[in-house]
Amino acid sequence: MLVLFFLTFSISVSGQEINFGEYSSRYTTISPILIQPNLDFGTIAQNQGVKERDIDEAAIIELEGIKYLDVLVDIEVSSPFDTDGCDNTNCTLPFTLKAAYSNFGESNEVSAQNKVVYIGETTIDYSQQTGLLSTQFPILHRTSAPPGPPPTPDYEGRNLEAQKESAYLFIYGSVEASGLISGEYSTDIQVSIYYD
Repeated sequence: MLVLFFLTFSISVSGQEINFGEYSSRYTTISPILIQPNLDFGTIAQNQGVKERDIDEAAIIELEGIKYLDVLVDIEVSSPFDTDGCDNTNCTLPFTLKAAYSNFGESNEVSAQNKVVYIGETTIDYSQQTGLLSTQFPILHRTSAPPGPPPTPDYEGRNLEAQKESAYLFIYGSVEASGLISGEYSTDIQVSIYYD
């Protein structure tokens, strides 16, 4: 009978430590570009039911940044759709926020729509005044290989322009009108984008 023994040792070492995440905060060259700034559902009629805007009618933001860095994206709706500042249930619409991104090196938003990663969805109504979708992804999609080395620290004379790539963010969704006031409804969607 053959018996093998494996021994493991844990050694605690203290000393100098490099926090590579600290370097990414030095990059300030992320540029959100509003390609299609509005998500427009048009005039809402009473008892109209669900009115949807799919990804081909989405609000679109191009993110231009350092291709090997990850970005954190928060998409927040601070209130349900309402009309003329009304703040009661008779003049608000439930809004289902959906979002997706494309980071596959596409040259424009049209080709990027054909290759997206779905982020998720959240519904905001009168009882739930806010909704948030969050995600993290690299500006340029990594293949199935393991992650690359930590980011190179920024230094004087380094050409960060040569390291830029674009990713696209799509914001879309649906509203539901049943027995409510007809008219124009609106809300604000806040998008926060920053490097990890």
